[in-house]
Amino acid sequence: MNLIGDIQGNYRTLQALLKQMPDDEPVSVGDMVDRGPRSLEVLEFFRLHGEALLGNHEHMMLDYFKGSGIYVPGLWLMNSGDATLSSLKLERSGSLPGELQDYLESLPLMLLREGLLVTHAPIHRRWRLEDIASPDHLERSPMEQSVIWNREDPIPRDGYFQVFGHNGYRYVRAQFFDRRFVILPESAYAVCIDTVRGQVLSGLHWPSCRIFEQEYID
Repeated sequence: MNLIGDIQGNYRTLQALLKQMPDDEPVSVGDMVDRGPRSLEVLEFFRLHGEALLGNHEHMMLDYFKGSGIYVPGLWLMNSGDATLSSLKLERSGSLPGELQDYLESLPLMLLREGLLVTHAPIHRRWRLEDIASPDHLERSPMEQSVIWNREDPIPRDGYFQVFGHNGYRYVRAQFFDRRFVILPESAYAVCIDTVRGQVLSGLHWPSCRIFEQEYID
């Protein structure tokens, strides 16, 4: 499995990264859209060829088109939503194509495999895995503590290695988290693979835990 950090509309960068990685299923940790110029291509790629989780940018995008009122008006546009509108060739008053809206609404908050736990943001210390799996997690949790917005570091979760994105404003390279003072990938319990600060798209191959990187080329 090829786990891919926050792509943010950088489709050509995504394809260049995948060429470096083993021939395996691609999985986006969320934030496929915004900022970069090719959000539509990224969405269509994962809709047809892989798996993806819901990120906070997809959530803001859905709120914008559905008019759900979850966020203050214009928040998505302030977070580079205009780049996605341009990729979709839509005006601000346009409607999201039905198949894309259905796809975004189908995105899960969590992916579990044996020994592996993948979310968009790190799971807040107050939440159990059952809380994240609950269908109303986003409705009943403070948004800043939700699994799509939390900015705190992860805590160890017995039996699982955690992979997430979202916090790339901190990191130029993939950041491992270890119980010990010295951080080593082989003893880590979690890793953040969002490396937007370094203008690099990062991926992790599971179960080898090998990190791959591609500088932005879009």
